[in-house]
Amino acid sequence: MPPDQPVGAPDDPTTPGSPSTSDTVATADGPTPTPPVSRRTVLAAGIPAAVGLLGMSALTSPRPANLGDPMGDRQLTSILTPHLGGHRRVAVAHLDGSGEVRFAGFGADENTEFEIGSVSKTFTGALLAEAVSRGEVTTRTTIAEVLSNEDTSEDAGGSEIADVTFAELATHTSGLPRLAPGAFVGSILANFLRKDPYAGRDADQVIADALGCRPSGRGSFAYSNLGVALQGQLLARAAGTDYASLLTQRILEPLGLGGTYAPITAEHLRGTAARGHGGSGLPHAPWTMNGSAPAGGIRSTAADLAAYLAGTLDGSAPGAAAASEILVESSATERHGMNWFHEDFGDGTWHVHHNGMTGGFAAFVGFTPATGRGIVILTDTARSVDALAVDILTGEVAL
Repeated sequence: MPPDQPVGAPDDPTTPGSPSTSDTVATADGPTPTPPVSRRTVLAAGIPAAVGLLGMSALTSPRPANLGDPMGDRQLTSILTPHLGGHRRVAVAHLDGSGEVRFAGFGADENTEFEIGSVSKTFTGALLAEAVSRGEVTTRTTIAEVLSNEDTSEDAGGSEIADVTFAELATHTSGLPRLAPGAFVGSILANFLRKDPYAGRDADQVIADALGCRPSGRGSFAYSNLGVALQGQLLARAAGTDYASLLTQRILEPLGLGGTYAPITAEHLRGTAARGHGGSGLPHAPWTMNGSAPAGGIRSTAADLAAYLAGTLDGSAPGAAAASEILVESSATERHGMNWFHEDFGDGTWHVHHNGMTGGFAAFVGFTPATGRGIVILTDTARSVDALAVDILTGEVAL
């Protein structure tokens, strides 16, 4: 997904993994979705999560970015430098397919903390796969079923999205909008002030927002941050805990990902948290995203994401099935797992990926199952790194 930020979405349907659609096709669970536009088209469309920010930032003078000093693998830094104009601090991890991981950085190393935006959705996908493996839910479990023992059960039963399933939420085919209608105006103001547009809406509010929505185009692909935020909060409810605790207990601790966490609110940011920069170079406040954290509020490091990718690749990570189990066959070149996008970028090979963008950061994680190669790119500037990452996966940029 590209980052779509005009209204505060960390990433929208315009980057890898979230295009618009047309004809319907059969799915494993839930209604039939629509195939998205070619990823090449999506990548060319730009960075949605930053579109609004960039427009507002244009009112101020741009601040030239200086790429940080190179560190780590010299071959990687030499190859990557020409592709990183406009960026400041960048951290990269490359899985070479043999089990080795190489790190390179510019003003950052493999343990530097970044916001990862919608890459967070893949962790929420892993939590869904893990909940399925534990028998807590299935991909066909509906919103009303999860909330049946909650105080909101009456509202859930009467909601127009009561029978929406986890499969639909995890593949952006639920018919829910990208952002809750009630959060629209506040998001625009927050973006203008370079603050977190999601800060004021907690988990209960996210659920209430979603239950109050009238689905539109259900069964067709329409990138929805609200839908994935709801997915994460429902999984937490099903497990009897909160999202941040569920993430830590089921994914982060088992994998030893000590540099990864979901702060939820600004008060829980670590001392390692730094501000990112918009496309104009102006600093932006951290996005912790409160109740919408399952859709984009996780912070991580290149080292942690490399370990996460490796475990997802070989199936050893909790919830690794999220990346391998296909829920929607969109077209001959596009498929959807649980919050992961599968795509043939024209090289005849399937690649699994997700991107992310917040007000001041951009990210991309992806891997190629056939070769075992993977890439992590993190930057503290809201400029897309999607095209570079895809070229690395396809071999157009050889590392």
